[in-house]
Amino acid sequence: MMHQFILSLVFVLMATSGTTKAELTDSCLACMCYAESEGCHMPDPPCTNDGWSDVCGPWSITYAYWLDGGYQGGDFYSCTSDWQCSESTVRAYMGRYVTDPTAHCEAYART
Repeated sequence: MMHQFILSLVFVLMATSGTTKAELTDSCLACMCYAESEGCHMPDPPCTNDGWSDVCGPWSITYAYWLDGGYQGGDFYSCTSDWQCSESTVRAYMGRYVTDPTAHCEAYART
């Protein structure tokens, strides 16, 4: 009986997998932030140059990343100096590029 239930559940999940999209969870976002800013905090100053470009905010966002994230907040430096705008940028970027409906946190982090 339980075996049939599990098989039915798997079938339903497989049948609906094309209609759902993976979600970037808060815990995954926090983990990514922790890795990018050595503890998930707003850097002071908010931007540093890594030798190639400015990286800003708790997720080390570059100008190109911000553009791909949909120009959140209207201005790169203002947005990446603001916690909520930085988070919105990461969520929009991931929503654009992570298309696998079964993606887990590792897929988001690698993106």
